[in-house]
Amino acid sequence: MGNGKRVLLLDDSEISLEMGRFVLEARGYEVATATNLQEFQRRLEHFRPDLLLTDHVMPDISGAELVARLKRDLETERIPVILFSSKSEDELRRLATESGADG
Repeated sequence: MGNGKRVLLLDDSEISLEMGRFVLEARGYEVATATNLQEFQRRLEHFRPDLLLTDHVMPDISGAELVARLKRDLETERIPVILFSSKSEDELRRLATESGADG
């Protein structure tokens, strides 16, 4: 049933992470989660995701800054990154475009 795709989800909200994991796993994705930048970096190195999902509003780095860093790094530049947030759709679209997010 699994599609073999791996998703790494970054959010400082445990509830959001669990909900995201539930939805993605129900659709056949293998999911790893992280609640902060340090944990994210460890998971990224060992999990090797096909897709990254990151909240914009994080305590140690903004999602937009993280996306910009990932897109400048040769090891991660080709991994699609989706930026999400409770911000308005227009603001989120602007942040995603400016940071180089894929969506």
